[in-house]
Amino acid sequence: MFQLKFGLLLVILLTVGKGGGADEDSAEVATTTTKAITISDGDLNAETCGKERQGCCSEIYLGDEEHLVKCFTIHAAKLPAEGEQDMAKTMKFLSCFVECLYKQKKYIGKNDSINMKMVKLDAENMYKDYPKEKEYHIKMMDFCRKDAVTLYSLLKASPGGATLLKGACRPYLLMVFLCQSEYHEKHSCPYFRWEGNDKEKTTKMCQESKDKCYKIDGLIPPKKSIL
Repeated sequence: MFQLKFGLLLVILLTVGKGGGADEDSAEVATTTTKAITISDGDLNAETCGKERQGCCSEIYLGDEEHLVKCFTIHAAKLPAEGEQDMAKTMKFLSCFVECLYKQKKYIGKNDSINMKMVKLDAENMYKDYPKEKEYHIKMMDFCRKDAVTLYSLLKASPGGATLLKGACRPYLLMVFLCQSEYHEKHSCPYFRWEGNDKEKTTKMCQESKDKCYKIDGLIPPKKSIL
């Protein structure tokens, strides 16, 4: 239920962000997209494990469940009622949720910026035995903290932007999180970001391939719940 509700709300806001009049050509940092390739298990190796795999890179990435549930529980009362399409309420819930999450991780710096020193320390702890994931997380956060400035500025300048942001908790941080959630779709999607879905019946395939890539890297697949 947590995954479904939060995922749907993110989809709504991502759609609004993409359709809110943003001119992709004017973005300060250009994004690089790569066409998904089909990789059979027999073709998995150090090179292909670092590339996008068809059917495994289109899911929104939220992170580790253990780091999300606490903040979701705290702010669940702010969720719009089922069937209620109130974007201001959705923005308030998501922005307060992300603020809580980043406070928990001590990511918030001066003037609501992202403190990269704390991001790096957190990455060292989260991915102690997984160097590629540590490097990926740091690179992603560094990109998203800059990219979010453009998205936030566009949102504030858009018609109805002030109404949408009214009552929100540090909305810039939400823009950073939204960038995180789809970073693997616009940039590189290595094996540790591979996730399938039940609708396309790719969940098992993506998970098994991911586990094989961990073993190719000489690593034990982490036992943690990913949303």
